[in-house]
Amino acid sequence: MARVLNALVLAFSFNLHAAVDCLSPLIDLQSFQSHKEQGTYRFAIEQGPAAVSVNDSLPFSEYLKATKDLIAQRNPRATQPCPIVTEMAKALGYHNPIVADLVAPFELLHEQNSKAALLIHGLTDSPFTYHDLAYSLYQQGFNVRTLLLPGHATAASDLTEVNYQQWIDHVDYGISRTSKDFQQIVVVGYSTGAALALSSLAKSQPDNLKALALISPATEPHNKQGWAAKWIDFIPFINWIDEDADVDFAKYESFPWHGATLAHQAMAPLQKLQKLPTVPTFIAFSDVDATIDNSATQAMLANWQNQQPKTKPPLTKLIYSEAHKPAWSNGTDYRKVKRSNIIDMSHIGLLQSPTHPYYGKEGHYRNCTSYHLDNDKYQACRFSKAVYFGERHKLNMSQYFPLARLTFNPDYVYFSQALDAFFTAATSP
Repeated sequence: MARVLNALVLAFSFNLHAAVDCLSPLIDLQSFQSHKEQGTYRFAIEQGPAAVSVNDSLPFSEYLKATKDLIAQRNPRATQPCPIVTEMAKALGYHNPIVADLVAPFELLHEQNSKAALLIHGLTDSPFTYHDLAYSLYQQGFNVRTLLLPGHATAASDLTEVNYQQWIDHVDYGISRTSKDFQQIVVVGYSTGAALALSSLAKSQPDNLKALALISPATEPHNKQGWAAKWIDFIPFINWIDEDADVDFAKYESFPWHGATLAHQAMAPLQKLQKLPTVPTFIAFSDVDATIDNSATQAMLANWQNQQPKTKPPLTKLIYSEAHKPAWSNGTDYRKVKRSNIIDMSHIGLLQSPTHPYYGKEGHYRNCTSYHLDNDKYQACRFSKAVYFGERHKLNMSQYFPLARLTFNPDYVYFSQALDAFFTAATSP
């Protein structure tokens, strides 16, 4: 009898474990509360280093393997099935992916090595954020590569295990390695990835760099006290700014003080940057970005342009704004996304298509982190059919409820085609 009971318990445990996939934490409020209280996915597994070592001679294929192995060791849900099959996942051969497959850096190659795009993600993100855009660039003839910033794609606690120098070393490596492997290269940086790309290129710009794209670039935060983060970071037992449920398998929702220190260190060098790289540059952002102060971005751009030589490389600006501005003004393309229950563009919304299976309008994930301290409001945001999408700035939060932060770009077709055309023109013979 005892053997029968043990067998039943084992069978039940196996079935329960098998039922858990990357979408399981999204199913109900109880799951959200449990993960928030217990920190199930907030802490990395203490196994192996939190970052891989890089040098100029490291083949990119070996870099990819090393980072995938790191994720497998440290990410507490690395082996969970994750039925989010993007077009990029299919192209990479992941028809039944696990979490590690989707959050790891990747490359997708053509038979020729004439041109390549290197894509660098932002703070708390993973290369998964580039699945849509990288696939679009691949279809336009680009070989595509993504980097993994140290401390990412595992758990938020790993942001406390890395430093800024490791970030810049990896970006330096990615740009240098890609410039050696291909005849022409373009670089895409999103948010903190854009800041790191600018700092790296200010030190050394490859001769075969043909263009640069800065998407929601992290130039200066709204909170002007970012310098204080490193001092708070030293205080014992004060580790977290946000302790969230981390139900998003591909992007951290919890955020440690050391993450804020790293963000400040990534943005601070831009204050001293004299000019943009001497290549055509594409920049896109929302004018109501709640993460980055884009009035500072505009001021930096004006200053950088003034410092450029008389023959300035082209600067293409695409700004999402619901203000009453003409479609084109002073060389800037203004775009609107407002429609039905979509209010305005967010910092995190530009890169994903509305049809994205996870972050899209009908996708599995809805960003309700603004309500992570209020279970009732979180539930209304997460599960209501009548929800607004937009940026989580004060005006929207006071006027619209429930408000999910926009994780997709209603204007994605125009955005991706504009970027494709910009890069194609920059790399044409």
